Amino acid sequence: MRRRWSVACAAALIAIVLAGSGATLAAGPGPTEACVAGTIWEDPASGVKYICIYDEAYGGTRWELLSGGQSGARAWLSRSSSTGCTLGTVGLTSIGGSGAAAFVRSYRWPCTTGAYRVTQPVGELRVRVVIQRYNGGWATCRDSGYVYNGIAASAWTAGLDMGGLADCGGGSYRAWGFGAVYQGGAWRGGSLSTPSLTLR
Repeated sequence: MRRRWSVACAAALIAIVLAGSGATLAAGPGPTEACVAGTIWEDPASGVKYICIYDEAYGGTRWELLSGGQSGARAWLSRSSSTGCTLGTVGLTSIGGSGAAAFVRSYRWPCTTGAYRVTQPVGELRVRVVIQRYNGGWATCRDSGYVYNGIAASAWTAGLDMGGLADCGGGSYRAWGFGAVYQGGAWRGGSLSTPSLTLR
């Protein structure tokens, strides 16, 4: 109970800091796994677009980053037969503007299909997205900070919208996604990044 209270306080503090800085940030549940093949879903926080595909290896439909004008990555951030699995997705877009989004999803073992998704209590999913620009080295342009699920959910997302022009000038950008699930008394997750994408 004490840990959940500290998570709620941390989430409220991050929201206050971001509101004061004028950052454009939104967080909320990710797209559901029960999608219809061919449907396109746009993250309202970032403009990143996903398409629902049928994946035989996954055992049903799942959301995949829409190709063309976008860059992304998807990977298991943690896998354990005792604590389950954490799936991370990160995307960067130049379609109709620029922005980035990261998703974290929780699964129970064996984590093979959408049927193994697990709903986590409030404050037990956390996700963060960082947009970086290359100028002789990678430097942070925007950072959402960690955001926590405000309702019981199996997936949570954080997004940053930079609008029509990239916030740190034209050039090569990438997005880092960080995600974790609180299981067995500890945060279990990791990070992944997109390939670079030229933004104006």
